[in-house]
Amino acid sequence: MLQVRQLNKHYGNTHAVNDLSFSIKKGEILCLLGSNGAGKTTTLNILLGFIQASSGMAELDGLDMYKQKDLCRKDLMYIPENVHLYPSFTAIENITYLAELSGLTLAPEDIKSSLIRTGITEQHINKKVGGFSKGMRQKVLIAFSLLKHAKLVLMDEPTSGLDPVATNEFIDVINNIKQRGTAVLIVTHDLLCAHELADQIGIMKDGNLTELIDNNNLSLPELTQHYFNQFTA
Repeated sequence: MLQVRQLNKHYGNTHAVNDLSFSIKKGEILCLLGSNGAGKTTTLNILLGFIQASSGMAELDGLDMYKQKDLCRKDLMYIPENVHLYPSFTAIENITYLAELSGLTLAPEDIKSSLIRTGITEQHINKKVGGFSKGMRQKVLIAFSLLKHAKLVLMDEPTSGLDPVATNEFIDVINNIKQRGTAVLIVTHDLLCAHELADQIGIMKDGNLTELIDNNNLSLPELTQHYFNQFTA
């Protein structure tokens, strides 16, 4: 679904992303781990079409994610670290408005069903989102991604600021969209979240993908050791 090959972004002598390659299949989750300055955000910005790579390619279901970014955005959902919705709108009204901007017509009952599927309770569906927690605002956008039938969901530090209960709810919701065949790319500092969710875990340092790990049968202590080995080598 997502294919990245030899992606580079250079700012003079600084290599923000250096020869980055990975792929994500349908229904697969890849988590990119790394400290600040590792190149994770630059990678996201290239995939979103906000900046152009110096060289290399990134394709979503065969489409060039920079040259054909308008087509790609129809199949793409981005969920930032801090989700900003219209605070005076309800969850249903926010999704209705986002759908209109995307050229979609959605029935209110379908929106309600999607919100419930992501964990928004009946009592909150018609409340203004200005009173929603970070986790609840995330769920509104995830519900929209389900309605949009997004092929790829990109997430930036989704568990930052979430308490343990909200983090567990987030993990359940992401596993739900994975089961629908959506490819998911998450950039994060959260080793526990990566371990709980990912099929693959990539570790980035100084713009380089230093290790790409199959998370199957990998214990959390083993993942932690892999991660810290990159910074002690």
